Amino acid sequence: MSAFSSAFSSAFVKQSAQGFICPVMAQALLTDGAAWHLGPSGLVVGDRVLIGPAGKVYSFLSETTAARWCESMAVRGRREREIVDSINPIAAAAWKAKKRANLEGVAGRVVALAAKQKNPEKQAAMIEEANFCLAKWG
Repeated sequence: MSAFSSAFSSAFVKQSAQGFICPVMAQALLTDGAAWHLGPSGLVVGDRVLIGPAGKVYSFLSETTAARWCESMAVRGRREREIVDSINPIAAAAWKAKKRANLEGVAGRVVALAAKQKNPEKQAAMIEEANFCLAKWG
């Protein structure tokens, strides 16, 4: 865990993220073949409702649009893995560093939004997302 992650998320770590998941973590689950369904409370990936980086439940017009989103996330995740596996280690390290830098910005924004979140489960999911972003390409 990076210094950024532990410094900014330690106040929130005590909460449970059982009911919610954010997009980057959902992408990882979908890439690994996790089940999903569109339920009355929103898109459920694994057994958690998908929320955005501000804590709002993702809304889809139909199961078809939800399926497209899930497939797009899974394809993107698989493609990232293929890229890393197909290039030499020096190029892979540079590629990962660029991705990591982008996700550090995402993590910072998510932590800032989590600090404003009133729902403790959503807040915990957002902090979990930030920590995942910081560790993903570490």
